[in-house]
Amino acid sequence: MTSSTGRSGGVIELRELGSSGAVVARVDRSSGVIDPIRRSTRVGPVRLDRRTDVALMSGKHRTEIIVSRGLIGWKRVIAPLVEIRGEVALAVPAAVARALADELRARGVREASAVIDPLRAHADIMDAGNPVVTSPLARYIGVNGGQGGSIFSALGDL
Repeated sequence: MTSSTGRSGGVIELRELGSSGAVVARVDRSSGVIDPIRRSTRVGPVRLDRRTDVALMSGKHRTEIIVSRGLIGWKRVIAPLVEIRGEVALAVPAAVARALADELRARGVREASAVIDPLRAHADIMDAGNPVVTSPLARYIGVNGGQGGSIFSALGDL
């Protein structure tokens, strides 16, 4: 099962996974800014460029993308990519994963290769009709009990 996350025009919409599918962030492809819907002191718009870091983080039931800027992520955006809810696996659609990977590569975001390859592999797996749990984005869900989450984008293949 996939979310209803979609792309419209020059914007990539990242949505909550599941039936509500509320938008959590938008990537404006013309300006190169990822903008979260909910903002706080540390959560806010982030320009995608060489000074921006990106990573994948996985916990007990979910894998997310984290985009941050500045020392220890002064401004950041977090969006879900894969989630396991009981017997149901939800994921960002192939078109959204591929568009996000393309945008990260085009903007020269740091550590992007560790995120781009899994995003593209996920898109290929979804396009082929394979189960979400076979996606590399689902690979580390529940590892070590999923306590506190673990950033795995820089670990490579174990």
